[in-house]
Amino acid sequence: MPLFNVQITARSALAFPIRKPGTQFRPSLPYVPGAAIYGALGMWMGEQGTFDSELFREIRCCNAYPSHPGDPWVRPLPATAIQRKAADEDEQPHDSLVARVCWERQQPAALIYAPTDDEGRPWEAAGPKFYTLKGGKIATRTVTQRTLTRVSINRRRGTAGDQRLYSLLAINEVTDKQPTQFRGSLVVPNNALEQVENALGAIKHIGGRQTTGLGAIELSLAEARESTESSIQKRVQDLTKCFQKQVALYEDLGGSGWTDEHGNEQTITDETIFTVNLLSDTILLEHGWIPTNELSAAMLEALTGIKARLLRAFTTTSIVGGWNVSWQRPKPTNVAVNMGGVFVFQAEHTLEQKDYQALERLQLDGIGERRAEGYGQARICDNFHLM
Repeated sequence: MPLFNVQITARSALAFPIRKPGTQFRPSLPYVPGAAIYGALGMWMGEQGTFDSELFREIRCCNAYPSHPGDPWVRPLPATAIQRKAADEDEQPHDSLVARVCWERQQPAALIYAPTDDEGRPWEAAGPKFYTLKGGKIATRTVTQRTLTRVSINRRRGTAGDQRLYSLLAINEVTDKQPTQFRGSLVVPNNALEQVENALGAIKHIGGRQTTGLGAIELSLAEARESTESSIQKRVQDLTKCFQKQVALYEDLGGSGWTDEHGNEQTITDETIFTVNLLSDTILLEHGWIPTNELSAAMLEALTGIKARLLRAFTTTSIVGGWNVSWQRPKPTNVAVNMGGVFVFQAEHTLEQKDYQALERLQLDGIGERRAEGYGQARICDNFHLM
């Protein structure tokens, strides 16, 4: 299925409340959730009488994150990103993945893993933020929100209701003196391509509070260059080399050697260590029904056929739900792994071409439940770990 880039430009304030109903003083999500795009597509198709439930389930509407003109992509920072405490806004975050995993497994006696800067200030998690690369440097992307006050209308009289003021937080339509923009992606089956293009051209509003003047947008669609097997292979090669160098360094500092799952020392074979990065909240179910915050080795093998062991998981969880506008009732709530989560795997053998093909499919299709609504976006070996 082809992958498309979606560019969303705000023409009014936008609201994507985390909880409904009762959005009083609750902030909007700082991005456009895939569920909002997915719902707008379904509503348009229903109004046109062209809704096909089987075809609609194959569409993948990914989240759209804050962007600036010219950004090639925008992704959430991994959970392993750290920065100095009370750091300046323009200070570059650093990745702690390789050093942290190797230190936990090797425990070098000459080193305590408690990173501080030259002034003795400790480091802290840099997220949740969104980032892209500009001139080889990390550039973070954010949106601002403001409080809007509205008055409820008495439907019978058609006038303002007495003592019925309410306030909500909405995303500003302007950021840095430019219209606020978001960049996401869309996976569409070939037989629905023309229909989806027509729908996106007709969608002018998304999100909540549309009846009060919020949610006006412009949508544009462009075919994206899909990530190839060779680019995934290159990232896996580079990450494995980073681990090999770090393991050698910690051994020189008095740490133990790298061991397998049975405690036997081993050397890290080329092209065996890779990460699965979560680019959106992900709903994982073990054995098809048990909520979990871990992408286990068995789940990875079922998805890709790759036999590997899970070295480390960097995750946090939250409760996600949603509101079905057509049915006017809440969607089911689920425990989800938050975006930015990182799972580190070591394959039993050097990855082959069929393995990279499977990882490419995983990256395109995503993992977990409700992927059509933007959940479960994944990337193999995010570039942030290799900088």
